Amino acid sequence: MREDTVRTGTETAAARVAPKTGAVPLPRGTRPRNRRELIVTAARELFSRHGYAHVAMSDIAAAVGIGPSALYRHFRGKQELLHAVVAEALDSCLAGLYTAKPGELDVLAGEFAETALARRELGVLWQREARHLPAEQYARLARRLHAARRALDDRLTAARPGLDPGHAELLSWGTLGVAASLAYQHVELPAPEGPELVAHLMHRVATADLPGIGEPRPRTSRSPLSHRSRREALLAAATELFAERGYASVSLEETGAAVGIAGQSIYHHFASKHEILATAVHRCVERLWLDLAEVLAAAEDHAQALRRLVWRYTRNALASRHLVTLIATETEHLQEADRRRTHQFQRDYIAEWLALLGAVHPAMAPAEARVRVQAVLSVVNDVARTPRLGTRPGIARALHRLGCELLELGPE
Repeated sequence: MREDTVRTGTETAAARVAPKTGAVPLPRGTRPRNRRELIVTAARELFSRHGYAHVAMSDIAAAVGIGPSALYRHFRGKQELLHAVVAEALDSCLAGLYTAKPGELDVLAGEFAETALARRELGVLWQREARHLPAEQYARLARRLHAARRALDDRLTAARPGLDPGHAELLSWGTLGVAASLAYQHVELPAPEGPELVAHLMHRVATADLPGIGEPRPRTSRSPLSHRSRREALLAAATELFAERGYASVSLEETGAAVGIAGQSIYHHFASKHEILATAVHRCVERLWLDLAEVLAAAEDHAQALRRLVWRYTRNALASRHLVTLIATETEHLQEADRRRTHQFQRDYIAEWLALLGAVHPAMAPAEARVRVQAVLSVVNDVARTPRLGTRPGIARALHRLGCELLELGPE
């Protein structure tokens, strides 16, 4: 779960440009040497804030203060520009992983916190917008990310001799998850407190003592059991397709074929593809609220409630990774009213976590509490969506421990 501030819909291009970037457009006719860099910077801010699908090349040109023809001299199209934006953010953010010597976890956490904050948009750019890239380009960027993760594995193992390879991989993804979480929280993190807090959370993950986890299990492509209800079968198939390929890339015909019916027959159960997506998102939302209500009703104090909430959220994410993916990547495709309700839910849900954390740690600053909560949710979501980790026996207990570490919760 995240606090999503993406605004889309009925805004005109001219109205959208002004609030999207902090840069002042250059006077027409000027030709700075770093124009390409300015274009990438403007596009990075626009894509991360409003979504690739809702930003036109003319928006980016206006933000930089140039005409569209000048923009096309640097980039042949919006997809090429998206690749440049994601590649630059990825390389800039991950640069902090390579500067420390093996074993210097304090230095590594500090350096990575600095570069992650400098490119805090990376989480949303990679998880949501990179899906618009051609498969080959996406794969090349994914290999760079995995190479950085393996380098982090090596540094953790050097600092912690005897660390199990499975634990090293989990702690590496957890550290990267803290960095990714920065894209989904819009709080001020001024120096030096901001970088110090992020470095502290990264170090806490990297040095966590976790319960054992087993070897990855292959995910079966399809359960031998299925819904008797045709509507529920359609919803389950669509959720999986939307999560794996992206909402815009899946047709009703493909969704119907997944359950053995013609695409037009879907209209007996759903009015539109938008309604299918909205129903899936609503299903995820209601499950989280029910869990929260059960936790609050049974817990004896705030700390116990928070520990149990981390556990319930972790179990749900691992069991429903496709729904987690929809919330993380596809809500921009909701109709305006559904999108606004979903974003309000995200804010309200995180507020419940913040209230519990504030009661446990009353001296903790609100900004710090928000950073910690979002880090927990992002780490859990990222691991749940990573097959090599999400299928490991014991992963739920290990993730629960990581979440409690990030929230400074002791054992129950």
